[in-house]
Amino acid sequence: MPALSRIPLEAVEEAGGGCLRLVCAPASIVAPIPGQFYMVRGPWEADPLLPRPFSIARFRTVKDEQVQLEFLLRIVGRGTRLLGTAHAGIELDVLGPLGNGFEQPPGDSAWMVAGGIGIAPFPALTDAIATSKRTLSLLVGARTEAEIPGFVDFETNLTGGVEIATDDGSAGFAGTVVDLLASRLQRATEARPSQIYVCGPHPMLEAAAAVCAGAGIPCSVSLEAPMGCGMGTCRGCVIQTFQDTNFTVCTEGPVTDANVIWSSKPAP
Repeated sequence: MPALSRIPLEAVEEAGGGCLRLVCAPASIVAPIPGQFYMVRGPWEADPLLPRPFSIARFRTVKDEQVQLEFLLRIVGRGTRLLGTAHAGIELDVLGPLGNGFEQPPGDSAWMVAGGIGIAPFPALTDAIATSKRTLSLLVGARTEAEIPGFVDFETNLTGGVEIATDDGSAGFAGTVVDLLASRLQRATEARPSQIYVCGPHPMLEAAAAVCAGAGIPCSVSLEAPMGCGMGTCRGCVIQTFQDTNFTVCTEGPVTDANVIWSSKPAP
């Protein structure tokens, strides 16, 4: 069951690509599943009124079975700007864990595909699925090299390597990260992954899902949507599936099989 906790910030760190890492102090809370999220609000007044949703970037169990949470953020609006100016000692209101998380891959190889800040849930996922026999790869894209989020802190588990894509060609593959995914799948005809995990903007998720469907590889997506409550009450995060049914991201997602949202069949 999700719980509302007031947790002090232990540190605010630069995380590369214009992102910040919020490290919470250890607290007596339930450990999340990678891919789940929290509604987070700082000690500001009524503006903005609502908390902001954040995927869990990393967590660890420390002394006395307490759990330490980490969140990754990029400043895009007033709420994230206020969180970005927070400092150690400030208390955050944290509601969670919420939603559905990632499942273990069915085989010994998995790829993670991140669009910018969509890298956020992958450190925790990597911690959870890494084994001595499993090959994990990360494909991360952004508009330009300066916007590539950092991944050094979990790179040791990425035994299949890291590939970067930039829209402007300033680093790595010249093109989108979905273009890079398609290219890598063409190159990896005999070493294809058993599972692909994708997180990023909605159009990028849809494009990646189509590439995975065409390759016949299972694809799990972590959906992004505006949220007011995180518990399905406000209905602010409802999206439509290809079957014209409603999908409530906060309670039915944010992680789901891509085929639930987009048809696995090619368009006629």
